Amino acid sequence: MLPKLTLMSALEALKNNLQFARTLVVDGRNRYFGVTRTALSIEQIYRKYRNRAKVLSDTQAEALLRDTHRESANLICDLCMENGAIWVKFAQFLSCRPDILPLEYIISLQRLQNDANPAPFEDIHPMIVEEWGRDWDKAFKAFNAIPAATASVAQVHRATLSNGQEVAVKFQLPDARELFEQDARVFKTFAGLLAPLVKEIDIKQVTDQLIGMTIEELDFTREANNLAVFSSKIHLPGIKVPRLIDSLSTGRIMVTEWIDGVKLTDYLHQHPEKAQSILTRLLNSYIQQITQLGIYHADPHPGNFLITPDEQIAVLDYGAIVILDTEQRSRYANLLLGLMGLHSGRLGELFRQAGFICERQETLEEISERFIADDRRDKSVSDRLAEVLDRLRRDRVQMPDSFIAMARVIISVGGFLKRFDVPFTPTAIPVSR
Repeated sequence: MLPKLTLMSALEALKNNLQFARTLVVDGRNRYFGVTRTALSIEQIYRKYRNRAKVLSDTQAEALLRDTHRESANLICDLCMENGAIWVKFAQFLSCRPDILPLEYIISLQRLQNDANPAPFEDIHPMIVEEWGRDWDKAFKAFNAIPAATASVAQVHRATLSNGQEVAVKFQLPDARELFEQDARVFKTFAGLLAPLVKEIDIKQVTDQLIGMTIEELDFTREANNLAVFSSKIHLPGIKVPRLIDSLSTGRIMVTEWIDGVKLTDYLHQHPEKAQSILTRLLNSYIQQITQLGIYHADPHPGNFLITPDEQIAVLDYGAIVILDTEQRSRYANLLLGLMGLHSGRLGELFRQAGFICERQETLEEISERFIADDRRDKSVSDRLAEVLDRLRRDRVQMPDSFIAMARVIISVGGFLKRFDVPFTPTAIPVSR
């Protein structure tokens, strides 16, 4: 169920923030009138629900709430699609967060996991000439001008190099950086506006992480370096990392080997009997990345995973990578094991060692005791992380950004297991040494 809002209407909230209105109209160059319109519409949708629910039975009210969620989610989805760029990224981010949003929102926002609008090739061509020169086409035997995939800030074209190698060419969308700078200002202001209304979620922290992730994705040189470091590690069997074509990669263009495959969720819908083995391998890979390798892929939405013909999991898009130092890796490994009941140390002490801060030192122990007292035998590591995050937020515990990012990734991947009804047992977790 959505977090509860105060009785302040969307209109009153907007009137109380003139800076937000200025950002919408001036800095956004009139792109954000839709935000105001959508906010007002959603406020009216939920007000209508509250008025009607008063005279309905619990069952009828619950059914009406699901319809209300669905109607509101479709409006948000349309808004993100209209504004593009970071708005699509935000929708993709939320579509992998069943711990934050109800199912109706998840289903609607999943439409944007692949449905970004591509830019015409003629709009991208001037950038190609700037990066590669006028004779760029001599490096290719074939080049498909129609994109194979489009994301929030980039699109990918399939091509064949002059030596016959099949490659994926990723172009940054025109004006992506300029639009992102406008959108980031609006998102920060919007987060400040919503923070007092939605107290169950640290909206500012989530927004800062999203903006930071997108900044990294706009620098393809950084992404190329991320891919190089990530691919240098020894991953679990069945995890495939694409090879970088460094000679053709620039700050706005990135070229890698082409990998044939089917998007993760499409493959699992076609082969549900494969869900347990593939998703357990994926979650184990992420836990290995965090607890052993000290570097993990931080954007786990379904479009970034392909299942190859030999059933390997190909991991795509390295714009968002998090690197943990030895101390962080050890502390988070111990904390994950503690949450699963596989560490002998006290959970409260593991939180303190990992950098959690609260006004009363006893709070962490109290949270730990409540958490341990619950029956967690049938809950996965992602479920347990979601529960403990909720308790930490409610008790106003200051959490390290690196832990929030790590937990979000594990919870997102755990969401795939939930979606395909795949159990995950503690014995499958790689133990850090």
